[in-house]
Amino acid sequence: MANRARSRRTDAKGRVVLFPDFANVPVIVERISDDEIKIRKARTAPRFSLDKMLAEITAENLHGEVDAGPPVGNEVL
Repeated sequence: MANRARSRRTDAKGRVVLFPDFANVPVIVERISDDEIKIRKARTAPRFSLDKMLAEITAENLHGEVDAGPPVGNEVL
């Protein structure tokens, strides 16, 4: 993507409106110097779904019951 530098004014709280492709995505704001910051999109971890994880269970990777010992607190049995 081409460099699209623009001058923008902040509001009283220091907020600035970013380009539309930055809408609703996590960003990383890095202070470069007293008068310069760098804003970039954060890399996000892939989303997991229970259905996808359960689909990957096979007889080879399914383990048996694990004994955690007797209750030591207020566990409901």
